[in-house]
Amino acid sequence: MGKAEVIALLLILLALLFLALAWVQIRRRRALYARPLSAFDQIPAELGHAAEAGQALHLGLGWGGIGGSQTGTSLAGLQVLEGIADAATAYSTPPIVTVGDPTLMLLAQDALRRASNRLGAPERYDPAAVRFIAADPVVYALGAADFVRHDRVMGNVLAGAYEEEVALIAAAGIGARQMVAADRLRAASALYPADTSLAVGEEFYAGGARLVRLPQYLASLRAQDVLRFVIIALILLKVLGLF
Repeated sequence: MGKAEVIALLLILLALLFLALAWVQIRRRRALYARPLSAFDQIPAELGHAAEAGQALHLGLGWGGIGGSQTGTSLAGLQVLEGIADAATAYSTPPIVTVGDPTLMLLAQDALRRASNRLGAPERYDPAAVRFIAADPVVYALGAADFVRHDRVMGNVLAGAYEEEVALIAAAGIGARQMVAADRLRAASALYPADTSLAVGEEFYAGGARLVRLPQYLASLRAQDVLRFVIIALILLKVLGLF
């Protein structure tokens, strides 16, 4: 076994150790610090504002689907929906969700349906709250932008597979509070000049843990944060010639 393999194995063992320690801390009912993520931390407050105004949030899950190269990104976007579905349904202002893939549409509808059932109010479930726009990324962005521009939405949340076409949706949401999560460099660079709260890269995948706040998700997020500092320390030691 070479040096690289040994280091990789040690990092895996450290990740498992940190995950176990974080889980034990949660089981003992100790508060577990999770770093702030502004793009996601603002969403609960926006749900409250939307309920007061009688308006809904728009949640764009992008053009990715399940079963392809964008599966991970799409699942992360669905976790964002899971994180806000209960509160939004309780306020009777479920989000309006736009998607660019039929598989994503079915899963988004299921997330809203389960939220209504958990609250004991299945009548609040509206399958029309999830809207399939188009499979083509640019056409999807144009359709979602038209919806944001002409419908009464309180805020614009984008979390899914996007590239530079996401700027069309963000431009349509100017004047409303916007929170965007993207894992692609083209999307991040297109959104950087916009007045949005932006989560980039791994912050996108951590956002669901912040919203759902289930113990296993928080423990995983804590383990990732600690492991990140370990990796940074190893890189610095390597650069300085001490490792």
